[in-house]
Amino acid sequence: MNINELNKKVPLFARSEENIWTDPYVAKQLLTAHLDEQADGATRNKVFVEKSVEWLTDQFPVTEYPKILDLGCGPGIYAEKFCRKGYQVTGLDFSQTSIDYAQQSAELQTLSINYVCADYLKADWQKERYDLIFMIYCDLGVLSHQGQRCILQKAAQALNPGGKLVFDVFTPERYKDFVPTQTWQIEENSFWSVETCLHLQESRQYSRTYLDAHHLIYQDKQKTFYIWETVFTPEEMIQELTTTGFKEIEVYKSIAGDLWGADDETACFAATI
Repeated sequence: MNINELNKKVPLFARSEENIWTDPYVAKQLLTAHLDEQADGATRNKVFVEKSVEWLTDQFPVTEYPKILDLGCGPGIYAEKFCRKGYQVTGLDFSQTSIDYAQQSAELQTLSINYVCADYLKADWQKERYDLIFMIYCDLGVLSHQGQRCILQKAAQALNPGGKLVFDVFTPERYKDFVPTQTWQIEENSFWSVETCLHLQESRQYSRTYLDAHHLIYQDKQKTFYIWETVFTPEEMIQELTTTGFKEIEVYKSIAGDLWGADDETACFAATI
C-alpha cells in the first residue's frame, strides 16, 4: 500500500474492493454478531427484538398485512418470528452466509419462508407485491443518497395500495460528539482478520454522512473496507418519503413503537403508499 494514499480523502460513498457482507471471514463474524442475543450487534438484543415484534404485529396485524418483505433479513431472526405468527414472509439479504444459515434454520423448524440472496439495489424485488416491507436496524443509512432513493422508489412500487414501509434510521444525535480518529494496531484472530495484520482504522465526517474505513495490511496482500452511515432528521426523511409518493407518515423513536423525542438517536417511520 502506498502510505500517501491514506492521507487522501475518500470520495463520498466510494466503494471499497471488499465488502463486509461478502468477505468470507468477516461475513462469518457478522453472522456470529447477528446471533448474539445479548448485544446490539448486527441484530439488536433479544429483549428489543421481542418487544419490536410484539409492537409490529399488533400495529400491523396479519389479517390486514398478510404478505411481508424483510429487506436485509440477515439470518432470519425477524422473518422466523413473523412466519410463526402466520405472515407470508420473504427475506432478502446480500450475505450468502446469512441466507444459508436462515434457510437451514427454517428447514429445521419446518418454517415456510422464501429467502433470496441478492443485492436489493439491483434485484427486481419490486415486481412482486407486498402488504408490509421492513428495513430494520438503520440499513437505509448505509446506502448512498442515490441508493436510498432507489429503495424508497422500489418499495413504493412493490407495496399494495394501503401497504406500509416500516424502517428506522439514525439521527444526528448519534454523532453529536463525533471526533475524527486515526488508529492502528497489530492484530490476529480478531473480528477483522484471522491472520496477523496491521489494522489501520479511520473515521471521517462528510456533513451528515460518516465513514468508518478499515485497512488491513498483510505481508503479501491488503484489504480495505468502507462503511458509510448517513443520519437524518425526521423532517428530512418525511420530505424524502413524501416526494416518493408515501403518505400518512408516522414517526416513532424506534421500531418497537416508542414515542419520538428530539434527543433520540434513532427514528422509525411507518409510511403508507
